Amino acid sequence: MKFIHTADLHLDTPFTGIRDDEAAPTALWKTLHDAPYVSFERIVTDAIQASVDFVLIVGDVFDSKNPSAAAHSFLLEQLQRLNEQQIPVFLSFGNHDFQPNGKAQLHFPKNVQVFGPQVETKHLTLKDGTTVAINGFSYDQQAIAADMVRDYPTGSQADFTIGMLHGAVKSGTDSRYAPFTVPELEEKGYDYWALGHIHKRQQLDANPPINYPGDIQGRHKNEPGEKGYLLVTTNADEHALTTEFIATAPVVYAPLEITVTQAMSVTEVVEQLVSTIQQSDFSKLHLLNVILNATTAGVNAAVAVNAQNGILLGQLQQVLRSQYDQLNAWVYELTVNETESLQFADLDEAFWQHTQAEVFNESHVNELAKKLFQHDFIYQALGNPSELTELRRHSETFLQGKTNQEDFTDED
Repeated sequence: MKFIHTADLHLDTPFTGIRDDEAAPTALWKTLHDAPYVSFERIVTDAIQASVDFVLIVGDVFDSKNPSAAAHSFLLEQLQRLNEQQIPVFLSFGNHDFQPNGKAQLHFPKNVQVFGPQVETKHLTLKDGTTVAINGFSYDQQAIAADMVRDYPTGSQADFTIGMLHGAVKSGTDSRYAPFTVPELEEKGYDYWALGHIHKRQQLDANPPINYPGDIQGRHKNEPGEKGYLLVTTNADEHALTTEFIATAPVVYAPLEITVTQAMSVTEVVEQLVSTIQQSDFSKLHLLNVILNATTAGVNAAVAVNAQNGILLGQLQQVLRSQYDQLNAWVYELTVNETESLQFADLDEAFWQHTQAEVFNESHVNELAKKLFQHDFIYQALGNPSELTELRRHSETFLQGKTNQEDFTDED
Protein backbone atom coordinates (compact mmCIF):
# COMPACT_ATOMS: atom_id res chain seq x y z
CA MET A 1 0.00 0.00 0.00
CA LYS A 2 1.18 3.48 -0.84
CA PHE A 3 -0.56 6.80 -0.23
CA ILE A 4 0.12 10.53 0.03
CA HIS A 5 -0.62 12.49 3.22
CA THR A 6 -0.85 16.24 2.68
CA ALA A 7 -2.57 19.10 4.47
CA ASP A 8 -2.77 22.90 4.73
CA LEU A 9 -2.63 23.80 1.05
CA HIS A 10 -3.90 27.32 1.84
CA LEU A 11 -4.72 28.11 -1.77
CA ASP A 12 -5.35 31.85 -2.20
CA THR A 13 -2.98 32.88 0.61
CA PRO A 14 -2.62 36.66 0.09
CA PHE A 15 1.02 36.91 1.25
CA THR A 16 0.29 40.49 2.31
CA GLY A 17 3.76 41.04 3.79
CA ILE A 18 5.38 40.83 0.37
CA ARG A 19 2.42 42.23 -1.58
CA ASP A 20 2.32 45.40 0.52
CA ASP A 21 6.08 45.91 0.50
CA GLU A 22 6.68 48.69 -2.02
CA ALA A 23 10.33 47.66 -2.35
CA ALA A 24 9.50 44.13 -3.50
CA PRO A 25 9.27 43.61 -7.28
CA THR A 26 5.72 42.92 -8.47
CA ALA A 27 6.85 39.72 -10.13
CA LEU A 28 8.12 38.46 -6.77
CA TRP A 29 4.66 38.66 -5.19
CA LYS A 30 3.16 36.90 -8.22
CA THR A 31 5.69 34.07 -7.84
CA LEU A 32 4.91 33.74 -4.15
CA HIS A 33 1.13 33.92 -4.63
CA ASP A 34 1.33 31.12 -7.20
CA ALA A 35 3.65 28.98 -5.04
CA PRO A 36 0.96 26.92 -3.19
CA TYR A 37 -0.65 26.14 -6.56
CA VAL A 38 2.68 25.03 -8.02
CA SER A 39 3.38 22.92 -4.95
CA PHE A 40 0.02 21.12 -5.07
CA GLU A 41 0.28 20.53 -8.80
CA ARG A 42 3.64 18.84 -8.14
CA ILE A 43 2.01 16.68 -5.45
CA VAL A 44 -0.66 15.55 -7.89
CA THR A 45 1.97 14.82 -10.54
CA ASP A 46 3.96 12.76 -8.02
CA ALA A 47 0.81 10.85 -7.01
CA ILE A 48 0.19 9.91 -10.63
CA GLN A 49 3.79 9.01 -11.40
CA ALA A 50 4.11 6.90 -8.23
CA SER A 51 0.72 5.24 -8.84
CA VAL A 52 -0.33 5.77 -5.22
CA ASP A 53 -3.41 3.98 -3.95
CA PHE A 54 -5.04 7.14 -2.58
CA VAL A 55 -4.44 10.70 -1.39
CA LEU A 56 -5.38 12.26 1.98
CA ILE A 57 -5.90 16.05 2.20
CA VAL A 58 -6.35 16.97 5.86
CA GLY A 59 -7.94 20.42 6.08
CA ASP A 60 -7.32 24.03 5.08
CA VAL A 61 -7.41 23.35 1.37
CA PHE A 62 -8.21 27.04 0.94
CA ASP A 63 -6.95 29.97 2.99
CA SER A 64 -10.50 31.12 3.73
CA LYS A 65 -14.08 29.91 3.61
CA ASN A 66 -14.69 32.18 0.58
CA PRO A 67 -11.89 31.36 -1.88
CA SER A 68 -11.71 32.82 -5.36
CA ALA A 69 -13.24 31.20 -8.41
CA ALA A 70 -9.69 30.68 -9.68
CA ALA A 71 -8.78 28.67 -6.56
CA HIS A 72 -11.94 26.56 -6.94
CA SER A 73 -11.23 25.92 -10.59
CA PHE A 74 -7.60 24.97 -9.93
CA LEU A 75 -8.50 22.50 -7.18
CA LEU A 76 -11.14 20.77 -9.32
CA GLU A 77 -8.69 20.62 -12.22
CA GLN A 78 -6.05 18.86 -10.11
CA LEU A 79 -8.54 16.47 -8.53
CA GLN A 80 -9.82 15.60 -12.00
CA ARG A 81 -6.25 14.68 -13.01
CA LEU A 82 -6.29 12.15 -10.16
CA ASN A 83 -9.77 11.00 -11.15
CA GLU A 84 -8.57 10.22 -14.66
CA GLN A 85 -5.96 7.93 -13.13
CA GLN A 86 -8.55 6.37 -10.79
CA ILE A 87 -6.76 7.59 -7.66
CA PRO A 88 -9.21 8.11 -4.77
CA VAL A 89 -8.98 11.30 -2.70
CA PHE A 90 -10.22 11.74 0.88
CA LEU A 91 -10.65 15.39 1.81
CA SER A 92 -11.60 17.32 4.94
CA PHE A 93 -12.02 21.05 5.55
CA GLY A 94 -10.30 22.84 8.43
CA ASN A 95 -10.64 26.01 10.46
CA HIS A 96 -9.61 28.30 7.58
CA ASP A 97 -11.97 26.89 4.94
CA PHE A 98 -14.72 25.61 7.24
CA GLN A 99 -18.09 24.91 5.61
CA PRO A 100 -20.82 26.73 7.65
CA ASN A 101 -23.65 24.54 6.40
CA GLY A 102 -21.63 21.37 6.95
CA LYS A 103 -21.48 20.55 3.25
CA ALA A 104 -19.01 21.64 0.57
CA GLN A 105 -20.51 23.64 -2.28
CA LEU A 106 -18.15 22.30 -4.93
CA HIS A 107 -19.10 19.49 -7.30
CA PHE A 108 -16.10 17.23 -6.89
CA PRO A 109 -15.07 14.48 -9.32
CA LYS A 110 -16.37 11.02 -8.42
CA ASN A 111 -12.98 9.95 -7.00
CA VAL A 112 -13.24 12.50 -4.16
CA GLN A 113 -14.90 11.69 -0.85
CA VAL A 114 -15.46 14.68 1.48
CA PHE A 115 -15.97 14.31 5.23
CA GLY A 116 -18.94 16.02 6.86
CA PRO A 117 -19.10 17.85 10.22
CA GLN A 118 -19.54 14.64 12.22
CA VAL A 119 -16.89 11.93 12.49
CA GLU A 120 -17.55 9.29 9.87
CA THR A 121 -15.81 6.27 8.35
CA LYS A 122 -15.16 5.84 4.64
CA HIS A 123 -14.10 2.50 3.20
CA LEU A 124 -11.80 1.65 0.32
CA THR A 125 -10.71 -1.64 -1.26
CA LEU A 126 -7.40 -1.49 -3.11
CA LYS A 127 -6.63 -3.29 -6.37
CA ASP A 128 -4.85 -6.09 -4.48
CA GLY A 129 -7.86 -6.64 -2.21
CA THR A 130 -6.45 -4.76 0.81
CA THR A 131 -9.20 -2.97 2.72
CA VAL A 132 -8.75 0.49 4.25
CA ALA A 133 -11.00 2.39 6.66
CA ILE A 134 -10.50 6.14 6.94
CA ASN A 135 -12.08 8.14 9.76
CA GLY A 136 -12.41 11.91 9.83
CA PHE A 137 -14.55 15.05 9.87
CA SER A 138 -14.65 18.60 8.47
CA TYR A 139 -15.01 21.87 10.36
CA ASP A 140 -18.40 23.56 10.07
CA GLN A 141 -17.24 26.55 12.12
CA GLN A 142 -13.97 28.39 12.60
CA ALA A 143 -13.21 26.94 16.02
CA ILE A 144 -14.06 23.55 17.49
CA ALA A 145 -13.42 23.21 21.21
CA ALA A 146 -15.06 19.79 21.54
CA ASP A 147 -13.02 16.62 21.97
CA MET A 148 -13.70 15.18 18.52
CA VAL A 149 -11.36 12.23 19.07
CA ARG A 150 -13.85 10.56 21.42
CA ASP A 151 -16.22 10.20 18.44
CA TYR A 152 -13.70 8.24 16.38
CA PRO A 153 -14.48 4.50 16.45
CA THR A 154 -12.06 2.30 18.36
CA GLY A 155 -10.09 -0.59 16.88
CA SER A 156 -9.61 -1.93 13.36
CA GLN A 157 -12.38 -1.55 10.81
CA ALA A 158 -10.29 -2.97 7.94
CA ASP A 159 -6.84 -4.31 7.10
CA PHE A 160 -5.61 -0.74 7.70
CA THR A 161 -7.39 1.89 9.79
CA ILE A 162 -6.45 5.54 9.37
CA GLY A 163 -7.53 8.65 11.25
CA MET A 164 -7.64 12.08 9.59
CA LEU A 165 -7.62 14.95 12.11
CA HIS A 166 -7.16 18.67 11.56
CA GLY A 167 -6.35 19.87 15.07
CA ALA A 168 -3.78 20.67 17.73
CA VAL A 169 -2.40 18.99 20.83
CA LYS A 170 -4.03 20.36 23.97
CA SER A 171 -1.80 23.12 25.27
CA GLY A 172 -2.13 25.53 28.18
CA THR A 173 -5.55 27.11 28.39
CA ASP A 174 -6.26 27.11 24.65
CA SER A 175 -8.42 24.42 23.07
CA ARG A 176 -9.85 26.00 19.96
CA TYR A 177 -8.83 23.58 17.24
CA ALA A 178 -10.18 20.06 17.84
CA PRO A 179 -7.80 19.52 20.79
CA PHE A 180 -6.37 16.09 21.47
CA THR A 181 -3.62 14.28 23.35
CA VAL A 182 -1.26 11.73 21.85
CA PRO A 183 -2.41 8.98 24.26
CA GLU A 184 -5.99 9.57 23.09
CA LEU A 185 -4.96 8.86 19.52
CA GLU A 186 -2.89 5.83 20.48
CA GLU A 187 -5.79 4.32 22.39
CA LYS A 188 -7.88 4.17 19.22
CA GLY A 189 -5.71 1.35 17.87
CA TYR A 190 -5.24 2.82 14.39
CA ASP A 191 -2.40 2.09 11.97
CA TYR A 192 -1.80 5.73 11.02
CA TRP A 193 -2.92 9.21 12.08
CA ALA A 194 -2.88 11.82 9.31
CA LEU A 195 -2.87 15.22 11.02
CA GLY A 196 -3.26 18.75 9.72
CA HIS A 197 -3.32 22.34 11.08
CA ILE A 198 0.21 22.71 12.46
CA HIS A 199 2.48 24.00 9.71
CA LYS A 200 5.65 22.43 11.03
CA ARG A 201 6.42 18.92 9.80
CA GLN A 202 6.71 16.61 12.80
CA GLN A 203 6.03 13.12 14.06
CA LEU A 204 4.27 12.95 17.42
CA ASP A 205 4.76 9.19 17.68
CA ALA A 206 6.25 6.41 15.58
CA ASN A 207 4.09 3.46 16.65
CA PRO A 208 1.60 4.06 15.23
CA PRO A 209 2.86 6.93 13.05
CA ILE A 210 1.14 10.16 14.11
CA ASN A 211 2.30 12.77 11.62
CA TYR A 212 1.92 16.40 10.68
CA PRO A 213 3.18 16.89 7.10
CA GLY A 214 3.31 20.67 7.58
CA ASP A 215 1.90 23.05 4.99
CA ILE A 216 2.84 22.68 1.34
CA GLN A 217 4.32 26.19 1.05
CA GLY A 218 5.83 28.36 3.78
CA ARG A 219 3.86 31.60 4.24
CA HIS A 220 6.16 33.68 6.47
CA LYS A 221 9.40 33.50 8.44
CA ASN A 222 7.86 31.28 11.15
CA GLU A 223 7.43 28.57 8.49
CA PRO A 224 11.01 28.17 7.25
CA GLY A 225 12.61 25.39 5.28
CA GLU A 226 11.45 22.94 2.64
CA LYS A 227 7.73 22.16 2.44
CA GLY A 228 5.87 19.33 0.73
CA TYR A 229 4.08 16.10 1.59
CA LEU A 230 4.53 12.68 3.19
CA LEU A 231 4.65 9.52 1.11
CA VAL A 232 3.45 6.63 3.29
CA THR A 233 4.16 3.00 2.35
CA THR A 234 3.98 -0.45 3.87
CA ASN A 235 7.38 -1.89 4.67
CA ALA A 236 8.81 -5.41 4.49
CA ASP A 237 6.51 -6.91 7.13
CA GLU A 238 3.55 -5.76 4.98
CA HIS A 239 1.70 -3.99 7.78
CA ALA A 240 3.90 -1.42 9.49
CA LEU A 241 3.94 1.94 7.75
CA THR A 242 6.94 4.15 6.96
CA THR A 243 6.93 7.79 5.85
CA GLU A 244 9.16 9.78 3.53
CA PHE A 245 9.09 13.55 3.15
CA ILE A 246 9.07 14.89 -0.42
CA ALA A 247 9.72 18.60 -0.98
CA THR A 248 7.52 20.38 -3.54
CA ALA A 249 7.40 24.07 -2.48
CA PRO A 250 8.97 26.40 -5.09
CA VAL A 251 9.72 29.12 -2.52
CA VAL A 252 11.59 28.73 0.78
CA TYR A 253 11.57 31.09 3.75
CA ALA A 254 14.92 30.97 5.54
CA PRO A 255 17.09 32.96 7.96
CA LEU A 256 20.49 34.18 6.79
CA GLU A 257 23.05 35.01 9.48
CA ILE A 258 26.38 36.77 9.08
CA THR A 259 28.80 38.12 11.65
CA VAL A 260 29.58 41.84 11.52
CA THR A 261 32.42 43.57 13.31
CA GLN A 262 32.56 47.08 14.68
CA ALA A 263 34.98 48.02 11.90
CA MET A 264 32.56 47.18 9.09
CA SER A 265 30.85 50.12 7.40
CA VAL A 266 27.33 50.09 5.97
CA THR A 267 28.70 49.55 2.47
CA GLU A 268 30.87 46.66 3.63
CA VAL A 269 27.92 45.01 5.36
CA VAL A 270 25.84 45.23 2.18
CA GLU A 271 28.72 43.84 0.11
CA GLN A 272 29.22 40.98 2.57
CA LEU A 273 25.51 40.10 2.43
CA VAL A 274 25.38 40.12 -1.35
CA SER A 275 28.53 37.98 -1.50
CA THR A 276 27.06 35.49 1.00
CA ILE A 277 23.87 35.22 -1.05
CA GLN A 278 25.85 34.66 -4.25
CA GLN A 279 27.92 31.93 -2.62
CA SER A 280 24.78 30.22 -1.32
CA ASP A 281 23.86 29.39 -4.93
CA PHE A 282 20.17 28.81 -4.16
CA SER A 283 18.44 26.43 -6.57
CA LYS A 284 14.99 27.83 -5.79
CA LEU A 285 13.69 31.20 -4.65
CA HIS A 286 14.61 31.98 -1.02
CA LEU A 287 12.93 34.73 1.00
CA LEU A 288 15.48 35.72 3.62
CA ASN A 289 15.29 37.38 7.00
CA VAL A 290 18.84 38.58 7.59
CA ILE A 291 20.32 38.53 11.08
CA LEU A 292 23.51 40.51 11.69
CA ASN A 293 25.31 38.90 14.59
CA ALA A 294 27.49 41.47 16.35
CA THR A 295 30.79 40.56 17.94
CA THR A 296 31.39 41.38 21.61
CA ALA A 297 32.63 44.83 20.59
CA GLY A 298 29.26 45.57 19.00
CA VAL A 299 28.56 47.00 15.57
CA ASN A 300 29.44 50.24 13.86
CA ALA A 301 27.08 52.98 15.07
CA ALA A 302 26.04 53.81 11.49
CA VAL A 303 25.23 50.15 10.83
CA ALA A 304 23.13 49.95 13.99
CA VAL A 305 21.19 53.12 13.21
CA ASN A 306 20.64 52.25 9.55
CA ALA A 307 19.51 48.76 10.48
CA GLN A 308 17.01 50.16 12.97
CA ASN A 309 15.49 52.77 10.64
CA GLY A 310 15.32 50.47 7.62
CA ILE A 311 17.90 52.26 5.49
CA LEU A 312 20.29 49.29 5.48
CA LEU A 313 17.53 46.94 4.32
CA GLY A 314 16.57 49.44 1.63
CA GLN A 315 20.12 49.64 0.34
CA LEU A 316 20.39 45.86 0.21
CA GLN A 317 17.04 45.53 -1.58
CA GLN A 318 18.11 48.14 -4.11
CA VAL A 319 21.11 46.00 -5.02
CA LEU A 320 19.02 42.80 -5.16
CA ARG A 321 16.10 44.27 -7.09
CA SER A 322 17.69 43.82 -10.51
CA GLN A 323 19.18 40.39 -9.83
CA TYR A 324 16.97 38.63 -7.27
CA ASP A 325 15.64 36.23 -9.89
CA GLN A 326 19.18 35.24 -10.94
CA LEU A 327 20.30 34.87 -7.32
CA ASN A 328 17.03 33.17 -6.32
CA ALA A 329 16.96 35.38 -3.23
CA TRP A 330 15.14 38.36 -1.79
CA VAL A 331 15.71 39.90 1.65
CA TYR A 332 12.50 41.13 3.29
CA GLU A 333 13.74 41.73 6.85
CA LEU A 334 17.00 42.69 8.55
CA THR A 335 17.83 42.82 12.25
CA VAL A 336 20.92 43.19 14.43
CA ASN A 337 21.52 40.61 17.13
CA GLU A 338 23.77 41.84 19.93
CA THR A 339 25.79 39.02 21.51
CA GLU A 340 25.43 40.33 25.04
CA SER A 341 22.12 40.91 26.80
CA LEU A 342 21.22 44.42 27.74
CA GLN A 343 22.02 45.31 31.32
CA PHE A 344 19.76 47.17 33.73
CA ALA A 345 20.59 48.83 37.01
CA ASP A 346 21.33 46.27 39.74
CA LEU A 347 17.82 46.26 41.23
CA ASP A 348 16.11 46.23 37.84
CA GLU A 349 18.43 43.49 36.57
CA ALA A 350 17.64 41.24 39.54
CA PHE A 351 13.90 41.77 39.03
CA TRP A 352 14.17 41.11 35.27
CA GLN A 353 16.10 37.89 35.71
CA HIS A 354 13.58 36.69 38.28
CA THR A 355 10.45 37.44 36.25
CA GLN A 356 11.36 36.82 32.60
CA ALA A 357 11.25 33.02 32.96
CA GLU A 358 7.76 33.27 34.45
CA VAL A 359 6.46 35.72 31.85
CA PHE A 360 7.96 34.43 28.61
CA ASN A 361 6.81 30.83 28.63
CA GLU A 362 4.23 29.03 26.54
CA SER A 363 1.49 28.60 29.15
CA HIS A 364 1.65 32.21 30.36
CA VAL A 365 1.64 33.65 26.84
CA ASN A 366 -1.25 31.34 25.90
CA GLU A 367 -3.24 32.64 28.86
CA LEU A 368 -2.60 36.30 27.99
CA ALA A 369 -3.23 35.86 24.27
CA LYS A 370 -6.20 33.50 24.55
CA LYS A 371 -8.68 35.90 22.91
CA LEU A 372 -6.25 36.57 20.08
CA PHE A 373 -6.01 32.89 19.21
CA GLN A 374 -9.17 33.18 17.13
CA HIS A 375 -6.71 34.53 14.56
CA ASP A 376 -4.89 31.42 13.43
CA PHE A 377 -1.72 33.24 12.31
CA ILE A 378 -1.26 34.46 15.91
CA TYR A 379 -1.83 30.95 17.25
CA GLN A 380 0.74 29.53 14.83
CA ALA A 381 3.29 32.27 15.56
CA LEU A 382 3.14 32.12 19.34
CA GLY A 383 3.44 28.36 19.18
CA ASN A 384 6.95 28.84 17.82
CA PRO A 385 9.62 28.87 20.59
CA SER A 386 11.82 31.24 18.57
CA GLU A 387 9.01 33.79 18.59
CA LEU A 388 8.91 33.73 22.41
CA THR A 389 12.64 34.42 22.41
CA GLU A 390 12.13 37.30 19.97
CA LEU A 391 9.26 38.65 22.08
CA ARG A 392 11.46 38.56 25.18
CA ARG A 393 14.28 40.32 23.32
CA HIS A 394 12.00 43.12 22.09
CA SER A 395 10.56 43.54 25.58
CA GLU A 396 14.04 43.74 27.06
CA THR A 397 15.04 46.43 24.56
CA PHE A 398 11.86 48.39 25.27
CA LEU A 399 12.32 48.23 29.04
CA GLN A 400 15.97 49.22 28.73
CA GLY A 401 14.93 52.25 26.72
CA LYS A 402 12.30 53.22 29.31
CA THR A 403 14.83 52.81 32.11
CA ASN A 404 17.34 55.06 30.38
CA GLN A 405 14.63 57.63 29.69
CA GLU A 406 13.59 57.68 33.34
CA ASP A 407 17.21 58.00 34.50
CA PHE A 408 17.66 60.96 32.17
CA THR A 409 14.48 62.61 33.51
CA ASP A 410 15.59 62.14 37.13
CA GLU A 411 18.92 63.82 36.41
CA ASP A 412 17.10 66.83 35.01
